Amino acid sequence: MDGLTIELYDQQEQAIAGLPYLSLQLSPEIVVAVQLKSVRETLVLASERFTQMPNVHPCLMGLVEHRSSVFWVLDLPQLLGFTPLDGTAIETHIAILQIDGAFLGLGVYRIGRVVRINDTEIVSPLELPKTKTPIETVPFLRGWVSQPEDSNKHLYVLDAQAIASHRLSI
Repeated sequence: MDGLTIELYDQQEQAIAGLPYLSLQLSPEIVVAVQLKSVRETLVLASERFTQMPNVHPCLMGLVEHRSSVFWVLDLPQLLGFTPLDGTAIETHIAILQIDGAFLGLGVYRIGRVVRINDTEIVSPLELPKTKTPIETVPFLRGWVSQPEDSNKHLYVLDAQAIASHRLSI
């Protein structure tokens, strides 16, 4: 027992900066993010799982039943004024939001990774670059942040409540 030494290390706590957001790809070039607290789950559904409804807005891809819940799935790129999802795709990537007890699916090109964003980094949607940002996008945005890996690209930060409360008319 004489040769036994115990070394103690100070455990350094790492400060985690920012709130978690789930990034969603609308296309290979366009990425948006929604606060993770609004996302219940993500999944990939086969196209035959959608129930098409007549006389609805083109952004509504259909109704889906999942885990004993029925909810609409929106074509998020189309709602935001970008190129719609491929209607002939075999599968659709979906982020399911839960807002005020209701579910809403956001159909996207791909589900991305979780990123952390400080509220102070978010730039007002009114200061969006005039190019490549459809005007339809602005009501659904909290703002945008620059992507650190590419300063020429922006990550659009969505307002999940604005999307969920938007009324689609034909």
